[in-house]
Amino acid sequence: LVYLKELLVDVCTKHTEELMRNKSGSKVLIEVCENFATEELFQAIVEVCAADEGEDDKSLPLLEDAVGHLTMKHLFLSESKKSSDDDDLSLARMFYSRFEAELGNIASSNRGAFVLSSLLQTSVKDKAKKALKSHKKEISKLAKDGKDGKKLAGCKVLLDALK
Repeated sequence: LVYLKELLVDVCTKHTEELMRNKSGSKVLIEVCENFATEELFQAIVEVCAADEGEDDKSLPLLEDAVGHLTMKHLFLSESKKSSDDDDLSLARMFYSRFEAELGNIASSNRGAFVLSSLLQTSVKDKAKKALKSHKKEISKLAKDGKDGKKLAGCKVLLDALK
């Protein structure tokens, strides 16, 4: 594996979006992030999340994608299991610093709320809770009434995590 490390990280950095949107590819990306994390790889993941839509104009933003949001969720949950210092490389801190002002918008979608609920289990949970505090009423409304009459399960999970 030592001989493949650089190649694996390079492939994951260059093809981040494709890997994150693919069920099998996401497993490879998660393993590489867990074992060979680099700042460039984490930055590529955050940039893919920031894109308004996928490479083809028909695909959803990554945090709305059926596989993409699960990839982010698993990456955050994986990071939450590790003990980390403030100096350690952290995808959660990079994600939070990039999306701090947009957390309310992310929370207003079902899949985005699931991603944020997993973010609340990482080292940035206190900061994220504080940032989401002003959006709690809207999240609660979406959990009860939802959009178009459909209750959003992700908002319910996020609301429980905010307590």
